Amino acid sequence: MFIEGILSDDNSIFKFLRGLDLDLFLSKPQFNHLTAFLNHMTRESYDGKISNVKHRHRTSLGRFLNKSQWECDAISTHLQSYITSYIYNRSQSTGQPVYVSIDDMTCVKTKPSSQASHPIQGCGWHFSHVAKRQVYGHQFVAVVLSCDGITLPYQLIPYEKDKASKIELVQQILKTLPTPPLKGYFLADSWYTCTSLLTLAHDEGFAYLGAVKTNRVIFPKGHRPKGIQLKVFAHQLNLKDLDLVTVGSTQYYTYTYEGRIKGGELVKIILSWPKKTVFNEKTLRCFISQDNQLSAKQILKHYTKRWPIETFFRDTKQSFGLANYQIRTLKGIRRLMLLIQLVYLYIHQKKTNHQSFGETLRMHQIECYRDVIKFVHDQTRHGMNLSSIFETLKVA
Repeated sequence: MFIEGILSDDNSIFKFLRGLDLDLFLSKPQFNHLTAFLNHMTRESYDGKISNVKHRHRTSLGRFLNKSQWECDAISTHLQSYITSYIYNRSQSTGQPVYVSIDDMTCVKTKPSSQASHPIQGCGWHFSHVAKRQVYGHQFVAVVLSCDGITLPYQLIPYEKDKASKIELVQQILKTLPTPPLKGYFLADSWYTCTSLLTLAHDEGFAYLGAVKTNRVIFPKGHRPKGIQLKVFAHQLNLKDLDLVTVGSTQYYTYTYEGRIKGGELVKIILSWPKKTVFNEKTLRCFISQDNQLSAKQILKHYTKRWPIETFFRDTKQSFGLANYQIRTLKGIRRLMLLIQLVYLYIHQKKTNHQSFGETLRMHQIECYRDVIKFVHDQTRHGMNLSSIFETLKVA
């Protein structure tokens, strides 16, 4: 008996995976490996390394991730269908819009020597927004779906620059989304804002709403046909041209431009500054929206709904070792990203409205400890000796 067999139904990842029908895609040994892996990903000792997974030999788990014949893409598609149904049903029942947030993150790895016989596949040089320079490692593109305070990971995959650009990769992912039941928004930072994604959002029944670089060219009256950059146009404004809006607890001065941008798209662009640093070029932030019915305040408020993708990266790094994995094949890395999505979904479905993700994970860990202690207590009462208990718990 393994520890996962000791856990109560309320804590059972086995029950969760069966509820997702993942046993239809995996053999019994593969399903057991998946269950064991996810169980130990929720432990305090897990830091992303296979060697942390107890009660399974690391060679067996390595084969499961790198070589075993199971369809990662089929499971990923099945999981996407589940997440889409969950979020879209939430939108239908609450009347709230669906948010599709797009972003990427970089995991730094050590650059191998030219003599390395087995370098990590898929590594390359990528620009890190955190380090603000080129770093060597993997870059992952993530798409998460949100509605009414619920955020679930739709896709998390490594970016391979020799196969497609990040924009093309994101387009491939977004084309798999059905039209939202009510309103829907694509949310992204300025690195993703481009004509092709604006067009795709419209074609897929969403509205694009994201940050835009301040060197973007607009065509206000008096600056046609050549246009003017947003940051240059901002210098021509004065305080009476601006509106003061409050988003959360922060006040911003804003200016609203409605018109075309380079590429011909008719949009609404908000130029905003924190109240205390109005007209400071370093604090100027610009946001673009295809939904021209939204006010400046509504656009800024909608954009804050992109924040959960940042917390998703933080939580998976801190709790599931997203940046610490030691897998050399791209197939294994893709499969590990799928496992991270699954374990994140498992912990999230246990979350209450008043708990953070970290608090929920900690409560789950405490509940698992209690289950093991309860098991020891019950077995002792039924006459099992200590050595047998040690053997059952694989700590003999």
